[in-house]
Amino acid sequence: MMSVQAVRSAVVVLTALAAVAACSDASSGGGPATPPAARPAATRTTPAADPLATSPAPQGDRTATAMRSYLEGLAAKKKFTGAAIVVRRGQVLTRFAAGQADAAKHVPVRPETIFRLASVSKQFTAMLVLKQRDRGLLRLDDHICPYLVPKYVKTCPKAWGAITIREILDHTSGIPDISEMPDFFPKLSKPTTTQEIIRRFANKPLDFKPGTNWKYSNSGYILAGAIVENVTHKPFGTALHDDITGPLNLPHTGYSTGNPPAGYAKGYVKPGTPAGPINGSQANAAGGVYSNVDDLSRWDRAFGANRVAPAATVKEALSTQARCPSAGCLDSPSTGYGFGWLIDSLRGHRYVYHPGLLQGYHTSNGYLPDDDIAVVVLSNVQDTDVNGINRHLATLALTGGS
Repeated sequence: MMSVQAVRSAVVVLTALAAVAACSDASSGGGPATPPAARPAATRTTPAADPLATSPAPQGDRTATAMRSYLEGLAAKKKFTGAAIVVRRGQVLTRFAAGQADAAKHVPVRPETIFRLASVSKQFTAMLVLKQRDRGLLRLDDHICPYLVPKYVKTCPKAWGAITIREILDHTSGIPDISEMPDFFPKLSKPTTTQEIIRRFANKPLDFKPGTNWKYSNSGYILAGAIVENVTHKPFGTALHDDITGPLNLPHTGYSTGNPPAGYAKGYVKPGTPAGPINGSQANAAGGVYSNVDDLSRWDRAFGANRVAPAATVKEALSTQARCPSAGCLDSPSTGYGFGWLIDSLRGHRYVYHPGLLQGYHTSNGYLPDDDIAVVVLSNVQDTDVNGINRHLATLALTGGS
């Protein structure tokens, strides 16, 4: 027999089961049970359109025709060897190549050919510094010495004590330019380290009191690259990939302490006359980046789309940080220097650009941010007028080829 307590327990259990059954068998109105609502099917999300995507100009486009005629004329006169591209609001107006990438092997330049960028590299180095600032890893008005000691210099030169990160980026630091030193070109082909390069100019007298003048200095950008390495704890090339070329999908852009990838354009003083070899470690963060016209036009347009950095940082990079001398920064048309960009105007439109010149190479990367026009001219012949070509192509893009 069951005990009284067992009976009571059985009653409680049966009562609970009945309640559960009632809830599951009928609604409050006594009708049949309503099955659980089916979950909506997972919606497939369409990948967002790439704001930096490009398309060819329409057949017979007058501007595209004018650009091709202009570039073909230069090539026929041996005034242009290299590659050029113009992209206006996503439309490729010209993508042109001429001459030899490697004359000894009879390899022609193609639009996708990789070139050493020389000082166009400074656009990338400056943006890397700004990105670390945005992360809170440094401030532009910090003094440079705490970021350099002891990894790059054992003790900071006394003259550098007041120099800020901002001043090495806008060329107002007064630190002498290493490329003007007698041993720069003799050592250009030899492997080196950032520490060794810095030692070569660390104890030179300043050209002027920091912040009081403007003078171009590759040395300052070598220091900027060292600071990027210090705060990211990564080699410069790795930081460049992780922060810029990877996220922006620039597969042909990078940094090499030796040579760019196989197939890159060899440098020439003039057509048929090879320039001396270059080791990328000597050009360092001031000039050691390589790329091609496709990647650079995408890089430019990433500024216009605020994909390279937040809008405030982009505006800062493309705005005057230091006034140019009366003849212009780098003796080129310009009123100011931003962070890796010369500031100018063209036919009343904002025009920012940077040239690069290094043994056997001459490059010019320009952008009209209010018009979303990217103009890239890369040459592996040192005496090519790349800035003049860039400006002419930009004018054609603005005027519709007239």
